[in-house]
Amino acid sequence: LGSGYVQQANISFQRELSANTAFEVAYVASKITHVGIPDTNLNQLSADQLALGSALLQSVPNPYFGTIPRSSSLGDPTITVAQLLKPFPEYTTVSLYRNNVGTTFYQGLELQLRRRLSRGFSYSVSYTRSQLKDDASSVFDASILTGPVANYPVADSFNRKRERDLSTGDIPNVLVSSLIWAWRGWTVSGLVTLQSGIPVAVTQTTNFNAFAGFGTQRPNLVGDPTLPDGERTAARWFNTAAFAVADRFTLGSASRNPVRGPSYRAVDLAVIRHVPLSRGHTLEVRGEIFNVLNTPILGSPNGVAGTAAFGTITTAGDPRVIQLAAKILF
Repeated sequence: LGSGYVQQANISFQRELSANTAFEVAYVASKITHVGIPDTNLNQLSADQLALGSALLQSVPNPYFGTIPRSSSLGDPTITVAQLLKPFPEYTTVSLYRNNVGTTFYQGLELQLRRRLSRGFSYSVSYTRSQLKDDASSVFDASILTGPVANYPVADSFNRKRERDLSTGDIPNVLVSSLIWAWRGWTVSGLVTLQSGIPVAVTQTTNFNAFAGFGTQRPNLVGDPTLPDGERTAARWFNTAAFAVADRFTLGSASRNPVRGPSYRAVDLAVIRHVPLSRGHTLEVRGEIFNVLNTPILGSPNGVAGTAAFGTITTAGDPRVIQLAAKILF
């Protein structure tokens, strides 16, 4: 298909609360059509064929013996029933590369209160409540097809509805507040950022259906994976017992992104001093503190069911960072 296109809509209401302060509320929406999805394998059995079970693994005479070189995995005297039932049985993988059939849809409510600089003081507080859904963002987790079995994060190449879920970039709550105070050569600025964690894709360590051309097998969802806030730790961020490894010949019931990673919280502060020097020169001395409260900025939890690390977090962002600088302006 052709290149993607975007449809956007927005409506906003603004109200002046005082000479320097204004409030705004807005609704925004965006739909992108013809987005490239991950590489998919067209040489895959259907879900109904997969349900035939162990009969798929039986060996039968290979009708392509003598035609396909013996060096090929399909060149032996016998071949499996599964291979012969594939749409292109004489090939291992037939792939679509970045097929532009995906869609994304975003909608959000935005609130903002801001005061422009007056008497050395200004501030801004903004909050966004939003949702981003798609069937395409797992493209960022995909790798180019390099072998006879596709390695791509799509559960069923023939059913894109299974991929429709919260986007990898979905951040439903974002609060950002900033302030600036300037007085007699001193400037103090601060920034507070609070936002929800991003969704985490969950798969399982063994893809039992690779023989049938399926690139990913997700586990079954058998409970609520979300833990109460007080029970979440880096050693167990979500309820791993809510997932059960799916058996061969089945497609797991878990959605693409069934859990959410840690939220992001940060407070940054800067103090700046301007000291006039002779002949129009100014000395600027500044101190900046990032992550003032030294709150842990945790990475995403492991999303591979069946591994010892499933549900654990082993990475983190920077702790508190302080930097000092001085420069002469002229």
